[in-house]
Amino acid sequence: MSDSTVSPAPPRGIGANALTAIAAALLALAYSASFWRQLLAADLPGGLREALFLLAAFAVVFAFNGLLLSFVAWRGLQKPALAVMLLLSAGAAYFMDGYGAVIDRHALQSVLETDLREGSEWLSWSMAGYLLVLGVLPVLALVKLPVRYRPWPRELAGRAGFMVAMLAVMGLAVLPFSREFSSTARNHAQLRHLATPANLFNAVRGYAKHAAPGAPVVLEPLGTDAHGGSRYGVRKPVLLVIVVGESARADSFSLAGYPRQTNPELAKIAPVFFPNVSSCGTNTATSLPCMFSDLGRARYEEASARGRENLLDVITHAGLLVEWEDNNTGSKGVAARQREESMAKLPAAVPCDADGCLDERLVEHLRDELAAPGTADKVFVLHQIGSHGPAYFKRYPPQFERFTPTCRSVSLQDCTIEEIRNSYDNTILYTDHVLAALIRLLEHEAADRAPALLYLSDHGESTGEHGLYLHGAPYALAPGEQTRVPMLLWTSPAFQRWRGLDSGCVQSRRSAPLSHDHLFHTVLGLLDLQTTVYEPKLDALARCAPA
Repeated sequence: MSDSTVSPAPPRGIGANALTAIAAALLALAYSASFWRQLLAADLPGGLREALFLLAAFAVVFAFNGLLLSFVAWRGLQKPALAVMLLLSAGAAYFMDGYGAVIDRHALQSVLETDLREGSEWLSWSMAGYLLVLGVLPVLALVKLPVRYRPWPRELAGRAGFMVAMLAVMGLAVLPFSREFSSTARNHAQLRHLATPANLFNAVRGYAKHAAPGAPVVLEPLGTDAHGGSRYGVRKPVLLVIVVGESARADSFSLAGYPRQTNPELAKIAPVFFPNVSSCGTNTATSLPCMFSDLGRARYEEASARGRENLLDVITHAGLLVEWEDNNTGSKGVAARQREESMAKLPAAVPCDADGCLDERLVEHLRDELAAPGTADKVFVLHQIGSHGPAYFKRYPPQFERFTPTCRSVSLQDCTIEEIRNSYDNTILYTDHVLAALIRLLEHEAADRAPALLYLSDHGESTGEHGLYLHGAPYALAPGEQTRVPMLLWTSPAFQRWRGLDSGCVQSRRSAPLSHDHLFHTVLGLLDLQTTVYEPKLDALARCAPA
């Protein structure tokens, strides 16, 4: 009986490069459905060449994913990194597929700066389904999958070879279709925000560069020379209320010609409505600090704004008292050096619950503030929850549900376009009521003060137009529904006399093309504040009152 040599059993499992390839293909297909829908809707060559181009596009996305994932394909790191990537990609796919959202640094900033109340409104069975099917189940399979790793010199050589192969695949795929790739990339730039996980990497990189908190900086002063004009000290105390709207678009205001009567109360008061105003951004985290900055949209960067004083600081330098009253998720640092109060944290007669307060809470609180003794010149900034989605049905009380049927779900994909727009229009109807209530309150103050109100929304909102919902699209690609915002001005006779406002001139300016860039200087002009940082050309009403 002769001895026989028993060969050792081959190691179980797949190699690290094979796992990377599987994950790259899975992410390119199951997690990037919105990318393929947008690509199929693009101007493609048709016929066989179109089919071959789509195959080449898949090869490019697959190979690029493979390159990215290769950097984490190491023993002890690969599985945890892929698990996190799958869970994040599942969440991204939910928002891209369900709301037509894009994943960029602004979307990431909005997520990171939301609070528990706002974040909880996104929870739905649809989201749970995405997270389960595209997140939890693949992660469980990944945990159980045996993966073999070679000694590090061989693993390093194998990784290098894999990455070279991915580069070769990309080159070979692009070369025959360079014209199509060039044209598609130029005309459909939003595609780069829809391919997962490249969009997640770009969002993190962009946020780290532009928006993430950095080292403490010395605050740059602004307008420290500000002082009141000659009119101060010889008249009633000035009271300016600046109302910052949320997700309100000009197209849905009947004051702007919308066929539905969404502004019945304001129509009776007849403030000056400015329908041609563009926003600084398409999300609150960008627009809110930008609209109170002197930088303007062209020069605005989050880091620069954080290290620089803003409009509220200039007003306080002039000796006026400034207060920020918030019914949203905070001032995003705008009121960092002023008194800031959250409506959800104060006792209230207007109902407040786990979902927050209705905007009439701002009216109630302002009434209380104005009842306090004092004769100082004041500016109140009221930050609304307004038309914040997707839970539009939570933004107004039942008596304002006049446009029906409505969408009673945070999963907008479960509702019809008609239901979504009805719900959204009801929020505008309620905003009309809140603004009218504020104006009536200020009218009662006219005996002792010179009051005025300025309303301006932070950005607009999509309600299904072009397949888009909510807001946050890249500005260069955003539709007018997200960038065209309502602005209105109401001034009491006492304020008009004090400021010398020509009402006819103000009316003539209502159709002028304006933007958030004008807010800083228009407010300084309204308050007759003298400072070297004031630019008359950016004051929407500069010609309507004496300098």
